[in-house]
Amino acid sequence: MRPTLALTALLLLACPFPREVRAASLEITPVLITLAAGQTATKIEVTNRGATPTAIQARAYRWTQPGDADAMTPTQDIIISPPIFTVAGGGSQTLRLLLRGGIAAGGDRSYRLLLDEVPPANTRSRQVALVLRLSLPVFLGAAASGRPALRWRVERGAGGQTVLTASNAGPAYDKVRAIDVTLADGSHPKVVARGTNPYILAGAERHWVVQRRAGGPGGPLRLSVASQGGKSELTLTP
Repeated sequence: MRPTLALTALLLLACPFPREVRAASLEITPVLITLAAGQTATKIEVTNRGATPTAIQARAYRWTQPGDADAMTPTQDIIISPPIFTVAGGGSQTLRLLLRGGIAAGGDRSYRLLLDEVPPANTRSRQVALVLRLSLPVFLGAAASGRPALRWRVERGAGGQTVLTASNAGPAYDKVRAIDVTLADGSHPKVVARGTNPYILAGAERHWVVQRRAGGPGGPLRLSVASQGGKSELTLTP
């Protein structure tokens, strides 16, 4: 069974990359979109479990990760049909994605599909319109079917911070779910991500700050990581 994104309440989402379990009375299947090498089309299903119609606008963006940030650039690489639609209460809509010529064979890429609720036309100016935004990852070629290869290192950052870095040397994305650090005295300091998105795209890096107390134990760190690519245990020396 493909995963389904179930949405149960309207929220105002200011973040450009909202978490993938959010909002309104809609269900999206699948929540992660992949196209293998040579595949040029796919589709998703949008189902309205509510009683009132919901209008949606769909747009595609090229997704890259400069530094610890996530950048989205409008793109014409993906044709969306229909780009604007209304899902009746209790109804559903099939959304088709088609790659433009040459894209499927031209490399391994990452995109985001944004689904935005269109506010009702009769909303008065003094009312706050609570609108829905969903951001779905789209992976092409090896970005979808390959394997990630995270390479970890630890360094001293500005102000003496202990900084963990994960570099993805593989062709496919990874997604870090949990990081546990054990110091020489057996303590487990808090680890804080510099970015807000757990994904690490191919060729990208992510950083985490290990919040060691001043004057605490030095020496190597034992690192335990759970990610999309599996679990790993390693020892790092600053």
